[in-house]
Amino acid sequence: MSYFHETIWKGVPKFLRPVYTALKNLGINERVPYNAPLIQFSSWMGGDRDGNPRVTPEVTRDVCLLARMMAANMYFSQIEDLMFELSMWRCSDELRVRADKLHRSSKKDAKHYIDIRQESDRHTDVLDAITKHLDIGSYREWPEERRQEWLLSELRGKRPLLGPDLPKSEEVADVLDTFHVISEQPADSFGAYIISMATAPFDVLAVELLLKQPLRVVPLFEKLADLEAAPAAVARLFSIDWYRNRINGKQEVMIGYSDSGKDAGRLSAAWQLYKAKEELVKVAKQYGVKLTMFHGRGGTVGREGGPTHLAILSQPPDTIHSSLRVTVQGEVIEQSFGEEHLCFRTLQRFTAEHGMHPPVSPNPEWRELMDEMALVATKEYRSVVFQEPRFVEYFRLATPELEYGRMNIGSRPSKRKPSGGIESLRAIPWIFAWTQTRFHLPVWLGFGAAFKHVIEKDTKNLQMLRDMYNQ
Repeated sequence: MSYFHETIWKGVPKFLRPVYTALKNLGINERVPYNAPLIQFSSWMGGDRDGNPRVTPEVTRDVCLLARMMAANMYFSQIEDLMFELSMWRCSDELRVRADKLHRSSKKDAKHYIDIRQESDRHTDVLDAITKHLDIGSYREWPEERRQEWLLSELRGKRPLLGPDLPKSEEVADVLDTFHVISEQPADSFGAYIISMATAPFDVLAVELLLKQPLRVVPLFEKLADLEAAPAAVARLFSIDWYRNRINGKQEVMIGYSDSGKDAGRLSAAWQLYKAKEELVKVAKQYGVKLTMFHGRGGTVGREGGPTHLAILSQPPDTIHSSLRVTVQGEVIEQSFGEEHLCFRTLQRFTAEHGMHPPVSPNPEWRELMDEMALVATKEYRSVVFQEPRFVEYFRLATPELEYGRMNIGSRPSKRKPSGGIESLRAIPWIFAWTQTRFHLPVWLGFGAAFKHVIEKDTKNLQMLRDMYNQ
């Protein structure tokens, strides 16, 4: 919150003034309405409970109230300054009419600020407890079609889903209490409800059913197989009439860079992310939905970090349709928003870069080569990380991974499941453990094998790779 207080609060208006001047020079004299801002900020603090037992419903409530209190204090301080600067003491009729209009429009166009994130499996647990209690079977064991059919029938119905006598485990109670906290707060306290490890339409419908507030429900596709299946899953979701009416022509989809890289290696993950974005945009166009891509990029290179302008320029054509959402991770927030001039430059890059340099679409030969390289890279990467029996022992002896898990420096536990292996280890400790040894294995493993394979197969491929790099 200190970044909002120290730099963003003053940095955004300072940045918007030259933007308005630039628009005016282009002949666009109308100011962007304050309730349709060019830039919006959200936070995952107190909302990102994905695998973190310390983010309880009480924490979410406290953080929400703290953020609202801080916003109120900042507005109060500005109004107090204005009271001394402005000598007006009586309201004219014109000002009264304008203020009334502004008040009505602000109520209509609520802002969405503090996100909630939870793993899809936790929602399955809740619905399983409900269906067992209702004596209609086990939701977890139902096939996808039956889950979807039941969820839609409940969404269309009017009877309450939960009774006071529902038996709850600690985990189920935690999820339900979180939804209760969301329902207690004003709708504009929250942004999106993000479902990590999403795989199918029922993951989204499950949250729609449990929510009591009209929040944006955002599926997050992370692993390689989930990214491959994401366009088909979103198409199935858009084919449901109830859901299309619910979203009013707008959908946000989040894609995870860190976990996909840990799953398949960086080269394969980057290429699959590229293809998934292209296909998701095609699906959205087919159903007449405006899609906003939410990029869950990390700060370090192994988590697909890097210069902002290059990240924006590397997006496939047509995937940034007047809106873009990105995460600025804890490890890089200081270099993006630590000082006012940095805040200005960061906002400038996000606003200007894509429009000035529209991206080039790769030609079919490049695509074929990338597909071939990705297959080799994934095979090589997984053969070491997941199939080599000595790898886990080596990783734990060669890096401070176990020590990281015991240190109080992360926003959540280092693993999703305490008993799991590399597959359940979170992307942050995975990357940072290697960073401490300067070995950077997640950054390069699989790259060399892929390049070697295609160059040895045909020497012409070397020139093609150079063309791809340059263009």
